[in-house]
Amino acid sequence: MNSVFLSGRITSDITRFGTDSKGGASFTLVTSRPVIKDGQVVKGEDGYPETYDQFHTIKAFNGLGKTVANHKKKGDKLIVHGEIRYSRNEKDGRTYYNTEIVADEIEFL
Repeated sequence: MNSVFLSGRITSDITRFGTDSKGGASFTLVTSRPVIKDGQVVKGEDGYPETYDQFHTIKAFNGLGKTVANHKKKGDKLIVHGEIRYSRNEKDGRTYYNTEIVADEIEFL
């Protein structure tokens, strides 16, 4: 089974692609978890917890993509349920590897 749940904030402007009926939307979602050392949450000089942040490329197709693009913006919180997809592209003799999440469901928070 290839299934992932991510909860985080949108970190980029949502980009539409394709046509309204066969297109979708793409955006970056950041997920964060606190840094823990010796069983304690590590706090920075500012007193806030330090975090490990990971950035995920999310793609939502058809109506789901249209709904996200119309109602969400940078900074909004979401829960994304989808699957991990890997791809490989070659350009100018170099190989590039990409990882993205294709959303099946998106919950607005």
